[in-house]
Amino acid sequence: MGELTITRNLTAAGCNAQMELPLQSLVRDIIDAATGHANQLGFGYARLIEDGNAWVLSRLSLQMTRFPQVGECYSLTTWIESFNRHFSERNFEIKTGGGEILGYARTVWVAINIATRRPADLTALTGLRDSVSDRPCPIPAQGKTRVPETFDSQVSYIVVVSDIDSNRHLTTARYVELVVNTLPLGVYDRCSVSAFEISFMRECKFGETLTVSSVRDGSTVIAVISDTEGNACCIAKLVLAERIAGENAK
Repeated sequence: MGELTITRNLTAAGCNAQMELPLQSLVRDIIDAATGHANQLGFGYARLIEDGNAWVLSRLSLQMTRFPQVGECYSLTTWIESFNRHFSERNFEIKTGGGEILGYARTVWVAINIATRRPADLTALTGLRDSVSDRPCPIPAQGKTRVPETFDSQVSYIVVVSDIDSNRHLTTARYVELVVNTLPLGVYDRCSVSAFEISFMRECKFGETLTVSSVRDGSTVIAVISDTEGNACCIAKLVLAERIAGENAK
């Protein structure tokens, strides 16, 4: 019960142009694993909704040596690192069916009150405290990414129906897709994502017009998604690594 492992098989329909698992799909898998483990431990959606609360992802960071490739089986194992009144930290190991470790991820989760949209008190979840694991995670905790003073590009995006999740705000995967889309296809043909971080500041809701701003400095891309008043909704950092010659290049 201290850990949960989910397995997947990457089909051609689930690949990106480089025949790999897309970053946004890995993020969906991370959320699925976290949800499944919380449900298994008895403090998932059904338990939180009794108090009018719901889990929300606050921060996510990951480091990958490579992503699963088409036809490859892979798994995610998740465990809880810490818990306090306001948030819970949960980690992940990603590896192939053959046991090759592909990467690790760290996440921070908070509970919000559905009516007030304010953070909820987690002290009633005594089972969560008892489920904390001493298993280490080899990647560092997420640092703070500052909003750049200038950007290379800015595009607008209107939140549509298919962007909205069960909490009635923009899905995490759509945030990630907006960040991924700040770079052209050719960059991903030459480079893979070796690290990714995202922090959320406020909810984005249906019908909002967002501005996606980005700047690239060498191998690092900083992207900020903001509302019409210029308030940052999230900030993300994407780190690129040159592919080995011929590796999934088009």
